Amino acid sequence: MFENMWRGPCGPEYVDEEDEQVKIWEDDEKKDSANQIVAVTIIKPEGDCRILIHPEYRHLERELVLWLEEQIKNYQKDQDKKLVFFCVNDWDLYRQELLQELGYEDKGPAEHERIRPLSLPIPEVVLPEGYVIRDVDVETEFEKYHSVLSSVFRHCAVMTRYLAKNYSEAEFYNKELDLVVVTPDGNFAAFTTVRIDPVSRFAELEPVGVHPDHRRKGLGKAICCEGLRRLQKYDPQSVTIIGAAATEAATKLYDSLGFSRTSIHYWEKRW
Repeated sequence: MFENMWRGPCGPEYVDEEDEQVKIWEDDEKKDSANQIVAVTIIKPEGDCRILIHPEYRHLERELVLWLEEQIKNYQKDQDKKLVFFCVNDWDLYRQELLQELGYEDKGPAEHERIRPLSLPIPEVVLPEGYVIRDVDVETEFEKYHSVLSSVFRHCAVMTRYLAKNYSEAEFYNKELDLVVVTPDGNFAAFTTVRIDPVSRFAELEPVGVHPDHRRKGLGKAICCEGLRRLQKYDPQSVTIIGAAATEAATKLYDSLGFSRTSIHYWEKRW
């Protein structure tokens, strides 16, 4: 998550001032121990809040939520209406009950968290004639890379050559796992990157997309399967999609690949 905030290819360039939006919470009684960090909070001025907390310290969660609300009020002090929201997993009943008590409303599923068993066979998918899958050089092939990403994700329209190069230097990035489907005329029709966290060895398919002109040809499934095959030699501990889209097309794709599905709900509070 943090590597993506700094190295992500889409959106504005990360600036040092954004460090203020990430706070580390520590237990003073465990100073200098490996378990000193008990929680991390992330806040975005538009109202998006995250709490990553050690299970033994969940009794502090109410205090963290209230603290985050005060920060949001300060960020949005010039706005007539204020908004704060959390994305909460289906299984996290503790946080759901807490937010409900504090006046939040469950607005329903916003995305899915998905995990694929490592032992599950990878499907064989045949590409349409003339289409091929290969890795991409995001610097030398920037224009085509930018075009296909922005055709799926609107916020990627602001991607620059600098941001693309910055992305290729991320710790989670492996060029062999940054894939595109190339059309018979040499353009890019689909894309995915399989990211690997170097510490945990958790892998994630992020991003995944197919150009609108090339959908319903099996390209999304084909490129994901190729990514999963290439990933095997890196011995991942887990294969996930942390924030998979909850659209019908995305749900159908990831279900067909054998990923489990847990809904992530959007809980909001307005003043």
